[in-house]
Amino acid sequence: MDKDSLQKYFFIGLLFISTALVFFIFLPFLEVIVLSAIFAIVLSPLQKRLSRRLGGRNGLSAFILVLCFMVTVLTPSVFLTFKLLDESKSIYAQLTNNSEIDYVQKISNAIEKPIQKFSPEFSINVGELASIGADWITGHLTTILSSVFNIITDIVLIFFSLFFFLRDGEKFKGILMDLSPLNDKYDEQISLKVKQTVNTTFVSVLLIAIIQGVLSGFGMWIFGIPNPTLWGAVSAVASLVPGLGTTITFVPAIIYSYFSGNIPHMLGLILWWVLGVSLIDNLLSPYIYSRSVEIHQLIMLFAVLGGLAFFGPIGFIFGPIVVAVFFVLIDIYQDLILNAKSL
Repeated sequence: MDKDSLQKYFFIGLLFISTALVFFIFLPFLEVIVLSAIFAIVLSPLQKRLSRRLGGRNGLSAFILVLCFMVTVLTPSVFLTFKLLDESKSIYAQLTNNSEIDYVQKISNAIEKPIQKFSPEFSINVGELASIGADWITGHLTTILSSVFNIITDIVLIFFSLFFFLRDGEKFKGILMDLSPLNDKYDEQISLKVKQTVNTTFVSVLLIAIIQGVLSGFGMWIFGIPNPTLWGAVSAVASLVPGLGTTITFVPAIIYSYFSGNIPHMLGLILWWVLGVSLIDNLLSPYIYSRSVEIHQLIMLFAVLGGLAFFGPIGFIFGPIVVAVFFVLIDIYQDLILNAKSL
């Protein structure tokens, strides 16, 4: 083996090792980096407009935009957190109230009776289950507090990273395009599809989730379900998960109304859920995806589900991005390889 070949293979080996090490160094912060980049893509049009107004000062415009974004996101989040804590205390007080315990016991008895026909020894001990739940919370208190600290740290890192993505986003894009062996038109095609997918999945899906959360909470309040703010927030989060959605909140609420003996409220909840909340997702989501991403809804459904399973919570955005880029690469392959062969 000559010296030039040895040098080339040695360099490739070093490059591979250093790339692997860098990957594992950044891996714990993958969610932070991806979310920061996604927020930057969503906010970049505003940042460019603001930068022009400020005479091209990207750093100042990015700083102002991050501050505004922090206030916009954190203010309602803090309010909602305190509201959820307040309503959680209300739930705890209700569960420790004898009448509420009797109510819960009534539900457990209704569940027990049909099962005991096949298994006479089956029983649900409400007090024992409550004790197990309290013991679990006490035993995992350190883990819970550690998770809260990690969440706060991630939030700080997201806003910190967002500033640099907004300020230097075009530089980062230029570096990636210089490193890419593809023609610039193909790089731009991939970049455009990523932006399009991010805006569709992030802005539209989250907007629909917020609308469903508000409608769910409002419906719970109208039909007398306790702690409507709590269930509205849970509905907003649950609506991000295909196949689950607001079922996780409305089914228990309907059961609650039934066992409370309030049949009109139960029927009202069913109608509100089916004709109001569910239609938002069923009508708007397919329209948005078909108009913006130009990928079949079934493929997007599996992209979101697979993304959640593989990447975790960020998968509901990252999964569709990966699939969208894949289809762009198929188009590029058709243009770059197949058309070249036909010439």
